[in-house]
Amino acid sequence: MSEKYDLTVVNQWIDEISESDLYPNFLIQLQKDLGRAGIDYCIKSKAPRDLFSEIAHVLLDKLQNAFNEYLNLLYAVDVSEAKVRAIDSENSEDIAEHVTYLILQREWQKVWFRNKQSKK
Repeated sequence: MSEKYDLTVVNQWIDEISESDLYPNFLIQLQKDLGRAGIDYCIKSKAPRDLFSEIAHVLLDKLQNAFNEYLNLLYAVDVSEAKVRAIDSENSEDIAEHVTYLILQREWQKVWFRNKQSKK
């Protein structure tokens, strides 16, 4: 697996953003992009740490059963293709977890930046 991915770091990051006033917007953005990708799925997790596992599970399913929806999600979220290609694993679960991190990170960037821009 890629050196930049660490579940402990991910959990700490999720704890930090969940305390932000922007966390509800983050969930809305994630849900919106799931829909834009053609993925008919409603986020169920209320606990922020459960969100990572839930999205990783959805991605694993898409990797194995609906690859086009997986690709559509990467496109809708605007995840860097180079970062996805840099994942050093052939294990579907590892890939799903790492891509989940990339997706959540990118969604947070969008929400944070949009909020910063609106305050100017």
